[in-house]
Amino acid sequence: MKTEDKKLVFLALGSNISPRRQYISQSLDLLKKRFPGQFRVSALYQTRPFKNLQQPAYINCVVECISYMRPLEVLDVIAGIEVLIGRKRSGVKWESRVIDIDLLLWGEEVIQFPRLTVPHHDLCNRDFFLVPLLELNNSLVHPASGLSLAGVLGNIPEDLKTHPEVVDAAG
Repeated sequence: MKTEDKKLVFLALGSNISPRRQYISQSLDLLKKRFPGQFRVSALYQTRPFKNLQQPAYINCVVECISYMRPLEVLDVIAGIEVLIGRKRSGVKWESRVIDIDLLLWGEEVIQFPRLTVPHHDLCNRDFFLVPLLELNNSLVHPASGLSLAGVLGNIPEDLKTHPEVVDAAG
């Protein structure tokens, strides 16, 4: 593989169906096998459900890894991992989930495919993406707008915030 094929990729994971930590851990183990080499994981964060839906709290984290795959190949890999962990899609938006894995950033590129948009289309509206993402790299900028993601985090409207809090080791 050529060095120019190598991309720094950020993935977000979330679960709000028990056992949340176990689903996150299993997903991380499977991801690490698919992305050997550089693989860093943020702390685990507990967040309120987006838009204050009546459902259990989420555990979220972000992974920084190196990929030699193409973006749609990575999308297929993470969809396969979701299925292996037990995710079943009903088509209901913002439903509770065993595991959700989102592709947030692909290097500094902007990607538009019918089934994939990178940066993630809601990156700038989700503190549960930005807080762990910035933990891993606080100097990231949005590839399309050029805005500092740290600055973007401060501008998320209150009604969209989930208020991430680090989960302790026993959490």
